[in-house]
Amino acid sequence: MKSASASITVATVLVVLFTVLSSFTVEAHVTANPSSAVSGAYFQSNFRVPHGCDGNSTDMVIVEIPKGVTSVKPRAVLPWNTTINMVALDVPIVTPSGTVNTTIGSVVWSNSVLLDSMYEDFGLQFKLPVMEGPLYWHVYQRCVNNAWNNWTGVPDASGNTAGFPAAVITVLNATGSTTTSNGGNGANPSSKPNSAGGSVFRSLGLQYTIAIGASAMLLALI
Repeated sequence: MKSASASITVATVLVVLFTVLSSFTVEAHVTANPSSAVSGAYFQSNFRVPHGCDGNSTDMVIVEIPKGVTSVKPRAVLPWNTTINMVALDVPIVTPSGTVNTTIGSVVWSNSVLLDSMYEDFGLQFKLPVMEGPLYWHVYQRCVNNAWNNWTGVPDASGNTAGFPAAVITVLNATGSTTTSNGGNGANPSSKPNSAGGSVFRSLGLQYTIAIGASAMLLALI
């Protein structure tokens, strides 16, 4: 007969296993999907709003465009209204057809309602700057009770993030990834480890590893 302490230990392992696996599938904050791209490439990503404000429905989403990101084009998310806000460039761009003085500073989706029990993807197509590392996107979410979730927090020097974390796209060196642009219509991640697809498989593989390890622990305790 199994001892009471062994039974408690088995129950504890099951609770921990369920909690860890759930963390892979439930996203509690606004994220960019996909979130891995190539430096200087055209790319398309969706900013996913997974919930409302303490149970209240969302009625406005604002995505602020980071400096250096150009050629921005939002996806129509019906029945939402889409508004493009322009800002002045710090340094005007001279082209053969003239001088460009402004760029898109933010995109607003409004005049609709997203229930707290549902999620929505607000898509953007754009050209990434030449850089490497995390590119943070500030996303502002307003709800019908006039509450705001400001997803603007970025990690400090210690890696800690205060407030709601900003969405992030990891920009990779072109020589370190095989992600290619698609004629200005976005980028398709490859199956290389640096791609978004590779991240999914690694995540699934980690889940299976945890599950197998937990199963082995359970067998040892029985």
